[in-house]
Amino acid sequence: MSSADKTAEALACIGADRPADERRRHLDNISVLLGNMALHGNRRDDPVRTTPAYLGDRWSSLVMHLLSGGMLRHAELKKLIALVSAEQDISQRMLTLKLRVLERDGLVLRQATADVPPRVEYQLTAMGQEVYAHFIALVRWAERATPAVRAAREAFDRKHPEFAGAQGQEAEARD
Repeated sequence: MSSADKTAEALACIGADRPADERRRHLDNISVLLGNMALHGNRRDDPVRTTPAYLGDRWSSLVMHLLSGGMLRHAELKKLIALVSAEQDISQRMLTLKLRVLERDGLVLRQATADVPPRVEYQLTAMGQEVYAHFIALVRWAERATPAVRAAREAFDRKHPEFAGAQGQEAEARD
């Protein structure tokens, strides 16, 4: 389906009873979104979709945060994660997997020494540091917004007791 066809179909999805300026605003927004998707991709494995996923991934974001302080060895990362994470531990396999994914996308650099036994160290690349700067800005916003988010949740839960706590249960089921 062409971008023009998708735009026309999207317009049909927006209620005809909406004011013309609101329909136009939605149409403009959808046109920009479709243009960006055509340019940067919208498949599951396209970087425009996978990179933001790192920010929501409990292990990758923590690894990037720890590496923002500088180079660390695998064992150091594992111990630090156990110290600071809510889950208290990450398996050797999961840590290796997360590091490999970040390395594959150019966010982490893996360096093995010629020592016996070899030591493997990790650090953020320049691109990893750039992504981390955006990530930490979002974290800082979330820290500032925490009281407002908690108040909104409490108000929602009072208004909709049947959904109270459902988000937390959903997050646990995903993890």
